[in-house]
Amino acid sequence: MAKQLTRREQVRQETIEKILSIAREEMQENGVAALSLGVIAKRLGMRTPSLYTYFDSKNDIYDELFRRGFLEFGHQMDERPNQNSTLRENLESALRTYMQFAQENQDLYQLMFQRPVPGFVPSEESMAVSLARLDSIRGQFMQILEREEITLDIPYEEARDLYIAFQHGLTELHLANNPELPVGQGRFGKLIPQAVQMVLDAWKK
Repeated sequence: MAKQLTRREQVRQETIEKILSIAREEMQENGVAALSLGVIAKRLGMRTPSLYTYFDSKNDIYDELFRRGFLEFGHQMDERPNQNSTLRENLESALRTYMQFAQENQDLYQLMFQRPVPGFVPSEESMAVSLARLDSIRGQFMQILEREEITLDIPYEEARDLYIAFQHGLTELHLANNPELPVGQGRFGKLIPQAVQMVLDAWKK
């Protein structure tokens, strides 16, 4: 049974959630690197030094959002369709889910998959969350390769990185050119099947 929080603990947790919510709003409006503790404090009606009661630094706020971002991304990947289908359908589903996550959470996406904040390095705990997601994907795809008796013509690590490059590149171009269009539409958003085919052609003997 989960421990019941005291009123003081509840208020503290609620304040933390408000800080993170405001931080995301500011990142979405002004850019991830432009996050300001002073602005957050002003919106909360407190002095800036009071924020250090909840987070030791601005990087700690980034770190918590990085960690939560990967937890949510992992949840969406776990819930996506076609996970037990063919490799082609699985890859298309993964790419669509990645692009959808990026489109709906551009602030978190930038923090997680780009380097928009000079000097920010995720903590070991947060990096562990992201690496666990990578390991999960690796295990799943290895099972599919074995099930379909697919032999790669290049080392698995290179095959994985090739897929990541296509996935990230298409997503970046879709967001840059047609951010208002849903996944599957637009100049680059519609190229998911073709991108997966190119990956499969490069992978297979």
